[in-house]
Amino acid sequence: MKYFKFLAALLFLIVSQTSIAGWLDTSGKVTGIVTYMGKETILVTLSSPGVNVAECLSKNTFAISSAMSAEGRSRMYAMLLSAQATGRNITVSYNEAGSCEAWGANQNVYRRIVRLR
Repeated sequence: MKYFKFLAALLFLIVSQTSIAGWLDTSGKVTGIVTYMGKETILVTLSSPGVNVAECLSKNTFAISSAMSAEGRSRMYAMLLSAQATGRNITVSYNEAGSCEAWGANQNVYRRIVRLR
């Protein structure tokens, strides 16, 4: 019986921790887009730095992940270029925890973009 209570409590803690995480939104004008020949990651800087994510080192730059499909990266890149060219604001969504994009040897550098609008 004690074993069952322990497992139930552990399950409750795990489920409650994952339900806390959510998306954060930052809106602003695109002030910079950087791509590199040897990397699939696209870096984006907005006029507003947004909310800091504790695990990620960069406070001002967001990343379109190299783990995303080429088509997904292309769509996001096109939206960012359009917003930059027209001077429109764009909203970047990213996770408040556990979603940083690696850069070089460091695993937690840029906040990974999960949605643009």
